Amino acid sequence: YNPKLISFEDILQETLKQHNPFVKVNKRQYRSAIWVQNKRQRNAAMSHIQSLQRKHTPQRKVHIDIEELGAFYRAEEYHQDFLGKHMGILD
Repeated sequence: YNPKLISFEDILQETLKQHNPFVKVNKRQYRSAIWVQNKRQRNAAMSHIQSLQRKHTPQRKVHIDIEELGAFYRAEEYHQDFLGKHMGILD
């Protein structure tokens, strides 16, 4: 991402608006995660998760991992724009 265009905190807020953090997925490739580049981002991610958990405790548990950013591997073409390609199936 480009921090001159959008802040990390804004990305967190938008992601959590569009994502259900309460779903526990048992397959690693489908789990919820936030990848961070530094301690400031890790603290911001933890703060967002803790805030979400406080709002919904004890009814629901937040299932989001926080991990260090590593190598990025682009998925195969059939995974790209998945929602755009499969909206009819998901409706």
